[in-house]
Amino acid sequence: MAKLTKEFFIDNEVLILGYPLKDVSSMKMILSAFVRNNIKVYAVNSNATGDLDVKIYNSIDELPKVPKCAYIYLAKDEITPWISRIKEKGVQRVLFHSKKDVEPMDVEACKKAGLETAIACPMMLLGKGIHKFHKFLAGV
Repeated sequence: MAKLTKEFFIDNEVLILGYPLKDVSSMKMILSAFVRNNIKVYAVNSNATGDLDVKIYNSIDELPKVPKCAYIYLAKDEITPWISRIKEKGVQRVLFHSKKDVEPMDVEACKKAGLETAIACPMMLLGKGIHKFHKFLAGV
């Protein structure tokens, strides 16, 4: 498991796979932290019908470019088919929000595919205040 540092986001870019289609306060906070830290966000959700706080693409094929780092914001049962797909598209690193949001078999599949993985809320790295304390407690 990779240790999460700001350098985890190669070229200061991140693909958010499964960007929520409605206002979700946690994602607003995460998006704001990415922007504040000069990390360009590319968001994908196959059910998107419009944009929210960022342009949301319907597929990875629509992206103007595919970042080398992906933050997976999908339901647990939706992750497996994406692992080989993002690897094929050039993703090298994968960030999962928490251990409860990913099956161990998917973490293992990422490793077997040669994807560097980390499990941590991006706010522990990019946030302020309580998030920095959480980072310390979690040993990230």
